Amino acid sequence: MKKNALPIVLIGSILLFALVSCASTPEDMIVSTVATEEVQAVQDAAQQLAYLDGNNLLGNTDVAAAARLLELLQDSLEDPSLPAAARSQLLAYRGRVNLILGDKKAAKADYEQALSLNQSELQAEILGVRLGLVSDIGSLVIGRNQQPYVLLEKALANYKKENYLEAVAQFDEAFISLDEFYREAYGQLREHAWRLRNISTSGGDQEYRSLLKQDKITLTQMISVIQGQGDLLYKYTGAKKQDANQVLRQLKSQGLFYSINSWTDVEQLTKDTILTRSLAARFLWNLYHDRRGTLGNAPKYSHQFISSGSPILDVPLDSPDFDAILGSIEKELLDLPDGMNFYPDQPMSGMDFNESIKKIR
Repeated sequence: MKKNALPIVLIGSILLFALVSCASTPEDMIVSTVATEEVQAVQDAAQQLAYLDGNNLLGNTDVAAAARLLELLQDSLEDPSLPAAARSQLLAYRGRVNLILGDKKAAKADYEQALSLNQSELQAEILGVRLGLVSDIGSLVIGRNQQPYVLLEKALANYKKENYLEAVAQFDEAFISLDEFYREAYGQLREHAWRLRNISTSGGDQEYRSLLKQDKITLTQMISVIQGQGDLLYKYTGAKKQDANQVLRQLKSQGLFYSINSWTDVEQLTKDTILTRSLAARFLWNLYHDRRGTLGNAPKYSHQFISSGSPILDVPLDSPDFDAILGSIEKELLDLPDGMNFYPDQPMSGMDFNESIKKIR
């Protein structure tokens, strides 16, 4: 007998342990028996669908990418050796693509065919949710390894309902367990939800809430956002809500759009002028001091940096809004997004301006 040979009793014990372990493995932990190339086909389709879906939910439907994915799915589905479970999943994916392209009839046919092959296919149920045929995905009985996909769908549903804080939490929890491409595909939605997280508690009418979701706003929309805050402009409007264009004219005439540093042609600012970060700083700084009666003596910082230069990389000392920008940062009305640059020409979003104006009180 060789020295390294295992005793027969030990070999038997190992085999018995393996059999017991397999028998006691929870259902949701069983390893898939689908062949590697078939898993890869499903994985490739899932990845392409995630990017397509994420862009579509952001309002960017890539028709060419959808056509390519339909072709890939069709090629895979034509394989006669494809197992029923994999075929069901691919059919569910095809239904999602058809739905993105607006073909609800084809999507429903794919849904029914997918379920006929596998009644427990989660991706088919997700398609059913998207079609409105499944009312509550949270009611499905699922295994532990399927929970991240359900969480992702819940996050997307809460995003559409403007429950942004809840959506962010669900996105983050789902991304922990899902493949990295899901984070890449839906990451912009998560970041958008984070920026809009305070909308749910912001109150106001539908117009006000709609403005908060805008990536950029005009000067008249800026006025509407301020009016949504309450009485911040009563000093200029006579304690009543006026037309935004009329209020804009009043604010211009009372100096709230003039630069502290140098002369600027305020008449070039119209109702359709996009509110940039530098223009927002100018307005916020003037409003901040005007409400306190200190507009004529608003602090000036530029003379302090004549020898050392501007402490902000992209705002030079000779900028007409240097003092307003530095003052707004000092009072935490605005910030340096990356700690070094202000990005003065970048448009202000409705939500970002709303958060800034709340700090004026």
